[in-house]
Amino acid sequence: MLVRNLDFLSIPKEFSKVEIDIYENQSIALVYIPNKGYSLVLKENDDIQSVFLLKTDILPNNVNDHTDREDFINILKMLLDRIYGAADIKEYEKQHQEHVFLRLMDMLNEGTDVESISEETSKIYTDIEKGFMKLEIDIMDNKINALNHSVTDVSNNLDSTVKDIEENAWGNRIRKTINQQ
Repeated sequence: MLVRNLDFLSIPKEFSKVEIDIYENQSIALVYIPNKGYSLVLKENDDIQSVFLLKTDILPNNVNDHTDREDFINILKMLLDRIYGAADIKEYEKQHQEHVFLRLMDMLNEGTDVESISEETSKIYTDIEKGFMKLEIDIMDNKINALNHSVTDVSNNLDSTVKDIEENAWGNRIRKTINQQ
């Protein structure tokens, strides 16, 4: 009998979402998924342009000393570069990625303009839910592939070592035989 506990795939039934306007009807939404991570959503005129899943244990109230902070900010920078790519505005008028990151996290932490989304109220909920399930499965596949690769390497090294030992043993026997004659 095979038994599998899929609790790791279970997603909370409600997410917290905050959103800030960036430039000309383009906005970035941050969706917090407790115990899983976040989703960054690039929107234009309320149409979803891009969705990123970030598996991390950063909490909205403790973002300063986390190892994933820079990666998170780099993804925001990529989204901001995409927004500002076609814009003809001065650099100082553009929002900085770290500022956007801190503002989104503060909004979540303080409960400012937080929207609760669920399967019934938002299409993005389902996309995020399925995305995180797929991400978890991909992580497991990668770990299994790495383990299989390691086992193969150990097996190949063991075969090679056994052959070397056998060759040395036969070589030693032949040398002893030759030396005795």
